[in-house]
Amino acid sequence: MQSLVDCFFMSEKNHKHFDKIKVEKTPTGEAIITGEITLESLQHARSEALKHLNGKVELSGFRKGNIPENVLVKNLGEMKVLEETAEVALAHQYGNIISEAKLKPIGRPEVAITKLAPGIPLEFKITVTLEPEFELPDYKKISGEAKKIKEDVEVSDTEVDAVIAEIEKRGWKPELKEGEDLRVKAKENILEEKKFRNKEKRRLSIVEALTKATNLKIPKLLIDSELDRMIGQFQDDVVHHGMKWDEYLKSIKKTEEDIRKEWREKAEERSKAELIMLKIAEAEKLSPTNEELERETTHLLSHHKDADPMRVRMYVYQQLQNQKVFEFLETQ
Repeated sequence: MQSLVDCFFMSEKNHKHFDKIKVEKTPTGEAIITGEITLESLQHARSEALKHLNGKVELSGFRKGNIPENVLVKNLGEMKVLEETAEVALAHQYGNIISEAKLKPIGRPEVAITKLAPGIPLEFKITVTLEPEFELPDYKKISGEAKKIKEDVEVSDTEVDAVIAEIEKRGWKPELKEGEDLRVKAKENILEEKKFRNKEKRRLSIVEALTKATNLKIPKLLIDSELDRMIGQFQDDVVHHGMKWDEYLKSIKKTEEDIRKEWREKAEERSKAELIMLKIAEAEKLSPTNEELERETTHLLSHHKDADPMRVRMYVYQQLQNQKVFEFLETQ
């Protein structure tokens, strides 16, 4: 049965590059894993770490990404290279370590490097929240019922007229192919937008029905993590609209803690939905292919060069897996 951690299995997964694994489960539903990454694994990860650093460092006289290795190491220092190598090695071996520990974690792991020095194995501590055990409802039947919601797929002349009037009002010049009619194009675009909204509405109704029918206690760590993500996204939106976060809070006369309390129930619902989607994916053996995972991860990292590769892979895997679950449920 494949789960989120399988996204980290690389070509060397049949070769053990870690040792001395110990697992301690806590009363709060977590597990603490300690162990070592072998010197051999660190040596394998060094070239990838150097390539990653090369793409981030700007050095006078050299094009970005084309700094000779000896110059790069001299400029950054061996310890900086070793730290980057440790992160790469852990990202590559995380899935294998979880498999060895026979755990089913959810959410983001807390990874700490406890010992790092040249010429010796890397010592680490990984704290994960374990997947709570629960029974899935009849998700196929529930999805089938949720799909029966009437969908709006008609486009009226009034809607087309409104779009064209807006185009003329704003002075836009739509790009049309030779012989293409503006009204026809506008109608097609409105229809596509309605189909997209219908799909989102259908998926939301499926998720709401599934969460309502599932008896599941959500770990606090997951709720807090989802709250962090929700508030972080909202902060970005506020800044994008030209207002500082502190100024926004003053304008609504609330603290960030007030918002966290107000949003906590929503964060719990989202966390519950993610757990249900994960369990359905496991039950139906739905997961992205290695090619899909590599393509999307590489694409994201190319636009966010400072991002943690392990977290990016986890995010991409979860998004692709959820997409496959929705596609499956929509066929029921």
